[in-house]
Amino acid sequence: MKHLLEIRKIVLFLTALVVFGLWIFVGCTNDPFDPLSVENSAPVVQFYVTADSLNSTSYFQRTFYWSGTDEDGFVEEYFVSISTEEGVEAPWTATLNTDTTMTFATDFNGEAFAYFQLVCRDNRGALSDTVRQHIPLRNFPPIINFESDYDTLQWSYGSTNFRFFALDLDGNVTMDDSIVFWLDTADSTLASIDIDDPLADPSIRPVRKQIDNLEEGLFEIGLHGIPNPGQRTVTVSIGDEANAETRFYWSWEVLPAVGPVLLVDDFLGNTDVLTYHAHMDSIFGVEGWSLYDMAQGLPDRIWILTETFQQFEALFWYTGSSTSENIGPASGAIELYLHPEDGSDPGRLLVASKSIIGGSSSLPQGLIQDILGINRTPTQPAFFIPQDKTAFSLHPGLPDLVPTNNVSGGVGLAAMNGAEELYQMEYYQFWSPQRRPPYEPFVSVRIPHTNIDPVASAVTISLQLEYFEFQQVNDFIRGVFASELGVELP
Repeated sequence: MKHLLEIRKIVLFLTALVVFGLWIFVGCTNDPFDPLSVENSAPVVQFYVTADSLNSTSYFQRTFYWSGTDEDGFVEEYFVSISTEEGVEAPWTATLNTDTTMTFATDFNGEAFAYFQLVCRDNRGALSDTVRQHIPLRNFPPIINFESDYDTLQWSYGSTNFRFFALDLDGNVTMDDSIVFWLDTADSTLASIDIDDPLADPSIRPVRKQIDNLEEGLFEIGLHGIPNPGQRTVTVSIGDEANAETRFYWSWEVLPAVGPVLLVDDFLGNTDVLTYHAHMDSIFGVEGWSLYDMAQGLPDRIWILTETFQQFEALFWYTGSSTSENIGPASGAIELYLHPEDGSDPGRLLVASKSIIGGSSSLPQGLIQDILGINRTPTQPAFFIPQDKTAFSLHPGLPDLVPTNNVSGGVGLAAMNGAEELYQMEYYQFWSPQRRPPYEPFVSVRIPHTNIDPVASAVTISLQLEYFEFQQVNDFIRGVFASELGVELP
């Protein structure tokens, strides 16, 4: 019995071993896996255009992008067809690139287009659906405007300038490298001529000028000796390679040069209208003189000031008690006006300024000493003048000057470099007793001395003339222009 039980165990073990062997045999002898037996998914292609810093629909140097994805593999190649002509089929090109940059030629309407067809192929040869995209493109005409630091012009005398920038949203390289400009008095139908041509006159015909800096689009226009006073308009034109044109217009008032003397109003406030302006009305007639109002500041270029001054025989520049912020920057124009380098007739200058020297005055030494003929160091600092103290004339033909109140002031002047004193204050202890004299400071100087030339180039007075007796000041202005500066008065 025990023997039969052992035989049964052996049989069961052998049976299990056979079954296990058969299982191993079946598992190891299956056919190898074939990837092609799994269905391949087609890849997907995408197309897009990214906006640049200007505009995404510009025709010039546009960059187009595409990409492909494959969920069960990878994209190996792209096929691209790009047509730029209506009705013309473009050939297909195989590429590994995922972008292209193109430029286009626009039609007469400034328009262009790109028609894209895109397909991608994956690593198993499957092709994507075809993406078709029509991209409309158009030209942007150039833009013209004033430079940011240019103060827009409202008025001028016969000369002025404009500073502009030109910008093309398609890229400045697509813009013309020159501009054309003309005044409203010109015949704009005439062909433009280069600005270097002796016949170039924007008041007669269009004038062409190169852009100073094409990359930045900067250019400047100078107008010299505009012959027609009144409201004038300048037109500035620029084009681009797509034949678009932009025109910029600006109008301003061109003032006529009236009378021999230009009054330069460098006075803060309007109280001077009843004094200095009234003196000019009295001497030259209400509409017989010209005004340059410094309330609007100096012109954009100093040469404009020189050419403005040269339209007059003389200048009358006054500042009252204020320190001028304009005489210093204008010193070069004043020097060229009084001592021209081209041999033209020299101008003449009368300056009335309590703060011409001393205090916070920082005028150039050459202007003070060489042009005005006074030492830059005051003989007496700024002082007030009592109502009963007179400024005595040292020249025949010039009146004594008596203040009308106790708020008038002055500063002591010392003549130098061949100059000569014209006025001296009546004795008074204008300054503290700790300071040494003079107590009779000179307050007016002319240059040169009458022994050198009877006609002066410049006369400076450091009194606030608005606080002196009106008729005496009127006679003083007449006398200085007629007797000292040689200006013929009406």
